Amino acid sequence: MQLSIVQTARLKIEPLEKRHAAELHPILSDPRIYTYIPQDPPSLSALQIRYELLETRSSPDGTEAWLNWALRLQHEGVCIGTIQATISPGQTALIAYELGPDYWGKGYATEALTWLLNEWKETHEVATAEALVDTRNQASIRLLERFAFERIETIENADVFKGQPSDEYRYERIL
Repeated sequence: MQLSIVQTARLKIEPLEKRHAAELHPILSDPRIYTYIPQDPPSLSALQIRYELLETRSSPDGTEAWLNWALRLQHEGVCIGTIQATISPGQTALIAYELGPDYWGKGYATEALTWLLNEWKETHEVATAEALVDTRNQASIRLLERFAFERIETIENADVFKGQPSDEYRYERIL
C-alpha cells in the first residue's frame, strides 16, 4: 500500500520509514512517554528494525494493513511523534499515537487524529476505529472522548509494568 505525504494546518504527515528512527529516537526515549506504556524506551537499533518492518505496510501473514506516519512540524521541520492505524479484516482499525512530551497539550494529537479519521472516510474501507488506553491516562481518554469514541470495555490486568498490573479501556467509534 502506497502512503502519501500530507499537510495539515501545522503538521507534515509523512509515511513512517526506517530513516525516521534516528530523528524520533531522542523524542521517543523520554521516560515520561512510558508512564502508561509497559515497554521501556527502545534503543535506536530496535526502533530502526521496527520501522523497517512497518515500512512493509502489512503484517507478515498479510491479514493486517500497517499504516504508520511520522508527525513533523511544518515550519520548524522537527519530528514530534507518530500516529498509526492497524487495519484488520472486518473493517476495524486500531489507532495509536505517541508524541514527545514537549508537544503534549498543544493540539498536535487532535490535528493528527482529525486528519486520520477524515482520511479513512475518504480513502479506506474502515467502518470502526478502536483505541486501547491505560485507565490512568487522562489526557488520551479526554482526546478520544472529544472525538466521540465510546468506552465499550474495561480490560483488567491488560499489562504489568513497573511491578504493577494495569487496566485498559477499549474505545470504539463507528465511522
